[in-house]
Amino acid sequence: MVRRFIAYIGLVFFASLYSTAQTPEFYLGFDQILDNREYFTPYAKHQTIFGARINAGASFSLDSVHSVHAGINYMYEFGGELLGVEPQIDLYYRYKTENLQIYFGSFPRRDLMNYPLFLLTDSLDYYRPNIEGASIRYSWDWGTVHGWVDWTGRASEDTRESILAGIDATFRAGLFYFSPTLTRYHLARSEAADDHNHIRDDGAIMLLAGIDLSDRIPLDLFNFASGLATTYERTMPSDYLLFNGWFSQLDMKRSIFGIKGIYYLGDSSPLLYGEPLYSSGNYGRLDFFVDPFKNPRISSKFGWNLHFLPGEGILHSQQILIHISL
Repeated sequence: MVRRFIAYIGLVFFASLYSTAQTPEFYLGFDQILDNREYFTPYAKHQTIFGARINAGASFSLDSVHSVHAGINYMYEFGGELLGVEPQIDLYYRYKTENLQIYFGSFPRRDLMNYPLFLLTDSLDYYRPNIEGASIRYSWDWGTVHGWVDWTGRASEDTRESILAGIDATFRAGLFYFSPTLTRYHLARSEAADDHNHIRDDGAIMLLAGIDLSDRIPLDLFNFASGLATTYERTMPSDYLLFNGWFSQLDMKRSIFGIKGIYYLGDSSPLLYGEPLYSSGNYGRLDFFVDPFKNPRISSKFGWNLHFLPGEGILHSQQILIHISL
């Protein structure tokens, strides 16, 4: 009876959407993922991530600003089980005007945020590409402010409650810009009677100042930013621990060729969702890549990445990332 009732409610819901909305628009996204990490270091795991992801569904536009989206976001990791990577559901409401964008539900983060790997590692996009919560962005002529919350774990006897959230902004003045970013991760207890885990929090405050010369020099992209990166960690009932460092990033691209460089110097980073190589406290990375497909629906990275850790030489990783949006 319960299953029949749920099915009936679902049919009524989609029938009402279809009757009130315009003709549904179908979408299909495909990702080819190959990330071969030859790290051989205690700071990060040596592994090869190889798989394909499909993101398919339909959107129903109620008018020019309101829409509802439903679909599936599923990754098959080569050599693994069919459901070895838990699929995520696309199920969200979007409100979009020229200045304001609001998302509620489970939705892809790909086009909504581009945080440094210091804050959010790229494997998060591989295995959990959807935000399950909310995202609000407001933009104007010289700036933008964005806030989001991602419910990463619902409390149960087997799962600890956890929430990942952030606020980022960009304020521009000609060629220059200032970009503050704040993140916070909260990991509470489960509902198990014998759970003696301590509540843990970590987060970051990153204050970057940069210059964008993409329109002033003969390159398609030239962007440099540098600034303070402060992180914190607290395992209750202990006090907060603060960690400070300096983060710099350079992005250059001409035609199909690109270079991305980063350098971090400071205290070891405790961020559980950050790239673990930053926990070394002295880390540099240089990516050489090409994006050969001159098609607005295809973006790619065929890259060879060098990782610099003092005392451990030069580490390597290779990436082939292809995203197709139809």
